[in-house]
Amino acid sequence: MAAKSIEKKKPTGGKPTNKPKDKFDKKRKHHQEKDPSPANKKRALKAERQSHRRHASTVRPAKEIWSNLRIKTNDSATNSKLCTDLYDMLKGKLMEVAMQHDASRMVQAILQFGSREERLETVRELCANDKEQNVNLAELCKIQYAHFVVLKMIKYCGRDDECVRLIVKNLKKQMTKLVVHSVGSRVVELLFATFSAKAVAPLKLELYGPQYALFASVNPSDAKDGKNNAPTLPTLASFVKNNPDKREPTVVHLQSIIQKGLDKSLTGFSYFHSLLFDYVSVASPNDIRDFLTPALSEHSLHLISTRAGTKVVCECAAYGTVKERKKILKCFKGYTRSSLLHRDAYLAILRLVDVMDDTVLVNKMLLAELHHAKPAEDGEGGNEEEESSPILDLILSDTGSKLFLLLLISKDELVSSEDGKNSNRWLKNFDPYEIEILHRIPCVMENEESVPTSKKEEDTRRQELLVYLKELLVGASIKHTEELMRSKAGSKILLEVCEQFPSEELFSAIVEACADSIELKSSGEGGDKYLTILEDPIGHLTLKHLFLAESKRDVEEDSESLAKAFYSKFEDQMGGIASTNRGAFVLSALIQVPSVKKDVKNALKGSKKDITKLAKSSAGAKVLLDALNAKK
Repeated sequence: MAAKSIEKKKPTGGKPTNKPKDKFDKKRKHHQEKDPSPANKKRALKAERQSHRRHASTVRPAKEIWSNLRIKTNDSATNSKLCTDLYDMLKGKLMEVAMQHDASRMVQAILQFGSREERLETVRELCANDKEQNVNLAELCKIQYAHFVVLKMIKYCGRDDECVRLIVKNLKKQMTKLVVHSVGSRVVELLFATFSAKAVAPLKLELYGPQYALFASVNPSDAKDGKNNAPTLPTLASFVKNNPDKREPTVVHLQSIIQKGLDKSLTGFSYFHSLLFDYVSVASPNDIRDFLTPALSEHSLHLISTRAGTKVVCECAAYGTVKERKKILKCFKGYTRSSLLHRDAYLAILRLVDVMDDTVLVNKMLLAELHHAKPAEDGEGGNEEEESSPILDLILSDTGSKLFLLLLISKDELVSSEDGKNSNRWLKNFDPYEIEILHRIPCVMENEESVPTSKKEEDTRRQELLVYLKELLVGASIKHTEELMRSKAGSKILLEVCEQFPSEELFSAIVEACADSIELKSSGEGGDKYLTILEDPIGHLTLKHLFLAESKRDVEEDSESLAKAFYSKFEDQMGGIASTNRGAFVLSALIQVPSVKKDVKNALKGSKKDITKLAKSSAGAKVLLDALNAKK
């Protein structure tokens, strides 16, 4: 008996059949009928409940097709055939099926794998109003499972003009409800992010109030501009500008929508950021101070992920009270470094630093984080991290460096340019958008008088904050001189540090960095493509601007001078430096410094013939020759 039982358990060989599975299924079914356990009762109840749903007989076989359709190893032809069979099976029943939690995925599969005709017909059926159940596309957006179908429509039909037209048409007059709905807001987020601005313009206009219904009803393809026949729709700012009497109802309407969105915690959606930005563009400073700032002060960290949201935070910080500014400041505690390295969020940090009167609190909440080194990533050595400056990554960043420029440069300081005209150094280091955000002296109306929101003088605030970062800035400039000189952002910081905190140690570090690069190239260790700082596209400009800056300020004979240190180090190599195009530009700036002007000209006397020859083909040599021949 034992031997026979062992033989039965041995594999029979050959191709596997479905007989063992069939036997197992029969035994399981018999066991379920014989043993009514709680789990079996639950399965039976679920199956019975599903059998009473509409189109249950169609959904059951459709699920088998959908199971085969979602296999990742299928080729496109197989998926196309399966999707066609699935569409033929569900055609005419898509609206009811889309609302079922276990069947909506099949409609999503048709939109994902179907042909253009199948997708278009699916969109048409879903956009048609079901009068029996009183369901339309806007209602699908609000249903927990059906809204995933709408998301797939937007994702896979966004390039089909006919589908876009149908979706936008069926969502009109519904946006004020969808944007503040916990489920519908997800649809609005993807809709505005996927469709073109022209397509969703009528939907956006609905958010501004009923007075925009006329413009929202206009088809974008029918609204033509008289100049170039391009579709055009009025923006909120332009409408309010042309109709000042509409500003108040627009502000009130936006406030109601914003308040509902805040109650639903929708501050993470980018469309909500844009809505807040539209409100800021038409609201008065007092409206921002009284309504928006108290509502958003504790949600500031969620807004800085987008440019529009960052602009809103900046305006709240500009017009907010001292109490609300402190709340905004606390939101950024621990996020200063990451915010400064973000494409948009850095502006919020700059605005807080620019308007906060409590500089001790700013240092404690924001600037104190910069004194700690960036956490080392996996695989990085500890010794190298300890030697580097904790703010090196910020100085070399286009966004992070703006904080240091904001503190190093006075907004009122004027300097003379090469053409003899005066220019504002602060305006030269910030682009127009940043200057618009960091507008000066924000004021609100109190007792019919304009009152600044900040009491402390700008230069006083700047100097107090600069004290906390002076040691870091000077230390980074000395430790990483070459990196800063070769970086576009870092060179600006180095130039301002030399202007604000000149020292012999700093100037020696700059000269030694130039000498080390020349020595490295001459030894061949830098490689054939290695450029010295004097030949580097950014490095030579850094030196040139440092010399020009020194030539414009009064330097005493006994004080520290970069020009003197540079000349003392490279007195014997002046001819070689002049032989290169960029090196000649550096020397032409060095000649402008009164303290070394005669010495440099004497050192270049022996190379003047070579410079004259090079001037025919080299712009740098030509400028240097003109400087040598100048009488002054």
